Amino acid sequence: MDRSNGLTLKSIRLVKDQPTTGSWNMAIDDALLAEPLPPETAILRIYRWSPATLSLGYFQLLEDRKAHQDSQQLDCVRRASGGGAILHDQELTYSFVFPSSGLSANEISDVYDLFHDSLISVFQSRGINAQKCTNPPEMAQSGKPFLCFQRRSSGDVLLNDYKIVGSAQRRNRHQVLQHGSILLRQSSYAPELPGILELTKIDLTSLDWLTDWLQELSCRLNSQLSNYTLTHECLKTAHKIEADKFLNDQWTHKR
Repeated sequence: MDRSNGLTLKSIRLVKDQPTTGSWNMAIDDALLAEPLPPETAILRIYRWSPATLSLGYFQLLEDRKAHQDSQQLDCVRRASGGGAILHDQELTYSFVFPSSGLSANEISDVYDLFHDSLISVFQSRGINAQKCTNPPEMAQSGKPFLCFQRRSSGDVLLNDYKIVGSAQRRNRHQVLQHGSILLRQSSYAPELPGILELTKIDLTSLDWLTDWLQELSCRLNSQLSNYTLTHECLKTAHKIEADKFLNDQWTHKR
């Protein structure tokens, strides 16, 4: 991203995590948002989930998950960001923490579009004709589907009118956390959602395309990516957040 677009970065710290539990994944994201970043620095984290996990949007009712029979046996966590429930199984998740100082609301939203545009570019280079949702249908909150990938928001990445990428943002006073999910293939726990494999017969589950995407992001953000290991302090904070929040029934059952 150039300076005219608001966000100015010199470096992006890249974290590639092994698949782990939903509570730990959410705790790490929260810890990264809470930890002050050096000037002109962001953190990009790439991760997966094991075992498969259902994450509820912050405002969703826990009671509503009873209507989704295929995921009843799965662990359930509540995200700190809004939106519909996501079935984390045959997908790839990213989180991006960046400084918000001096950025307008529109410039912060531009980062959302930048990530989706970069994915569309890499997908199209591999014969996947993904497009951005530009005219989502209006729908009352009470009528929205339980699953995020059955909902439509402006900027979502669509393929044959099926959603394959969705993202959300949340902020504190100084930084923004954006995280998103890329649906690589259909999960047996959400058979109503075809992934890229089912829609195109192109298998991205090996993640051989990830290098291309990281290069695309680096170019669009005009920044150098470098591998990064989470600090002891960050991990210590994450353990406390996990225990106090994401493993705490009061948080999960709060709605």
